[in-house]
Amino acid sequence: MKQGLLKKFISTACAAVMCMSGLSAITASADQTYYNNKTGTEDGYDFELWKDSGNTRMTCTGGGTFSCEWSNINNCLFRKGKKFDSTQTHQQIGDIAIDYAVDYQPNGNSYMCVYGWTRSPLIEYYIVESWGSWRPPGNAASLGTVYSDGGAYDIYKTTRENCPSIDGDTTFDQYWSVRQNKPQANGTKIEGTISVSKHFKAWESAGLKMGKMVEVALNIEGYQSSGKATVYGNKLRINEGKTDNNNNNNGDVSEPIQGTLYTGTFENGTDYWSGRGDAIAVSTSAKSYEGSKSLYISGRTKNWNGAELALDSTYFKAGTAYSFSTMVMPAETTTVQLSMQYDQSGTTNYAQIAKSNCTSGKWTKLENTSFTIPSGASNIKIYVEAPDSLCDIYVDRAICANAGYKAEGNVTNTTYPTNITSTYNEQTRKMTLSWDAVKDASAYAIAVFQSGKWKVLKSNITSNSYTATVSPGKSYKVAVGAKINGKWDTTNALKNAVIVTAKDDGSSNGGNNDPDPDPKPDTYFVDPSKPMVAISFDDGASSFKKTDSGYRIIDAIANSGFRATFFYVGEWTTSEEQVRYAYSKGMEIANHTYTHPDLTKKSSQEIRSEYDRCYNKLKNIIGAEPSKLLRLPFLSSNWQVQQALYDVPMITCSIDTKDWDNASTSQIVATIQNAANNGSLNGAIVLCHETKNTTAEAMEIVIPWLKQQGYQVVTISDMFAAKGKTLSGGQIYTKAS
Repeated sequence: MKQGLLKKFISTACAAVMCMSGLSAITASADQTYYNNKTGTEDGYDFELWKDSGNTRMTCTGGGTFSCEWSNINNCLFRKGKKFDSTQTHQQIGDIAIDYAVDYQPNGNSYMCVYGWTRSPLIEYYIVESWGSWRPPGNAASLGTVYSDGGAYDIYKTTRENCPSIDGDTTFDQYWSVRQNKPQANGTKIEGTISVSKHFKAWESAGLKMGKMVEVALNIEGYQSSGKATVYGNKLRINEGKTDNNNNNNGDVSEPIQGTLYTGTFENGTDYWSGRGDAIAVSTSAKSYEGSKSLYISGRTKNWNGAELALDSTYFKAGTAYSFSTMVMPAETTTVQLSMQYDQSGTTNYAQIAKSNCTSGKWTKLENTSFTIPSGASNIKIYVEAPDSLCDIYVDRAICANAGYKAEGNVTNTTYPTNITSTYNEQTRKMTLSWDAVKDASAYAIAVFQSGKWKVLKSNITSNSYTATVSPGKSYKVAVGAKINGKWDTTNALKNAVIVTAKDDGSSNGGNNDPDPDPKPDTYFVDPSKPMVAISFDDGASSFKKTDSGYRIIDAIANSGFRATFFYVGEWTTSEEQVRYAYSKGMEIANHTYTHPDLTKKSSQEIRSEYDRCYNKLKNIIGAEPSKLLRLPFLSSNWQVQQALYDVPMITCSIDTKDWDNASTSQIVATIQNAANNGSLNGAIVLCHETKNTTAEAMEIVIPWLKQQGYQVVTISDMFAAKGKTLSGGQIYTKAS
């Protein structure tokens, strides 16, 4: 690398007044036992026993480990970690995580948590991993959710007035992340990781400002209870996964390939790439495109999270064109994008450099050989993200060069696509076909063999992959053609057709080895050339018998080979089995808030909580990520709702059946049929309610009728995808046409 290229219990403790006068400080040796308030150090770990009354014991057993016991107490804390000097923020300190192993046996009110303080502002914080008889912090409203280390944590803020603190009696805020469910235990033993910095960032995203760090520690707390714990594992990691130099070992970095300005091979570290947002970026030998290592991006909690590289304006000039290229491999089939962030006229801006539909487990090149950095740009960064997924991503051979430089990779010298593979996503029921790019190809086309003849499904595809919605377990015979110098090589495309089957491990076979040369096509292969409608259903799920309205609606749709979107209210969902049944039939499981309030009358925090609580309940019911879509209660919104749900596509409708206003069966049928006859149904989102028997009767009539008319009944997400439209967060949608 060229030098200079890149810029280098709610408790009366209020608690744990760890640095207050009256505590005696010591340096411990192994297996020292203490019964009263103590602070000290052992093997590089700061420790403290604090209580206001009662019987306590803390035995330091080396490193971060210790054991403790308490009884007849009001409040007590036992902890080991790291104290800071209140001069650095958590960003300046770096990425913080704790690997723990605890035999935790509380009797009554207690927490096992990460604990600490900040100053400016004065904050006491908890990341609660497990607890005794009471889940903190009580009746506070959730401000959001953190997804980390295999768990979901609710975010809370509470305020303590005139309580003891590290700065004497005063008023201060407490920040909380509390697991929604206790971690899986082996008897009384629990082991895991707490990615502390992810919680700090999530709090700040929720408007909870962090200050200068005072302490971070693994903590056992008791409140008016008894119990004991043995902390047999407590490893505090700072900057072991994400640092300013991003594990560039001994300063060794990749030498640029001849003709380039920068090359990142990640053989000796992360080559100055760093995690973006909550993500962590490390060099790994698990996967590689070239050499033995690549950059591994994990911990993404938002779509824009990924890995970023800061560019030095000495080498990268605003207003000048450059070539940018990298190889990427996502953990699931999705779109991956290479983007640029820059400041201009006092604002931060973003631009797309290159993107591609990428197949899980397969390397794909993102490249733009002539991308112009906008005039006036400063503080320039390039970054890798996945706009539609939170999956992990591998990155290799990242190149920045002068305009015109073209990197090798993913191109064949044939006149037709080869290495055709398929990947099926069981959750979304989408299949992605991918193939090696053909040299000089200007476009690709997909054809499907149906009813004894080939039918072009999509032409003028500009990337080397294509995604369509299919039905589980069904097989399709498909061919992929390439257009070179204005001509299609149809003969070789058909000759090399393959059979692909919708199953969760993905599969494809060569066209000449097909066990079934003409598989029966499935009825739910969304055809963009045909009219389609997204009939959607609100409220539920409250059906317990197959003769109830909810089940009847699901069956009416599924029996015709169609799909629909169901928006569930969390608090009203009393039949979880019905939700699972809808999901098993391929329906889109979506969000209608937790209590169905008018969101325009709620605070931003309450709005977010309504969405997150419902999302988490649906996720727990179906065992997979539900749709991100939200049907607005009462179809009501304002700027605050759109701002609070900036990452959530919001749905109303263009056709209202008025079943909520007691429309009859015939009136519901007529509303849909009239729209089909006048052309307004194509691309429309239709509003229905699954709790109405009249709606169930209407669906049993109108769904078969629509099929006879050549209509497709599809989910909202599938309809927008088929019509080439994007469902973006913070926006309201009524139709897709």
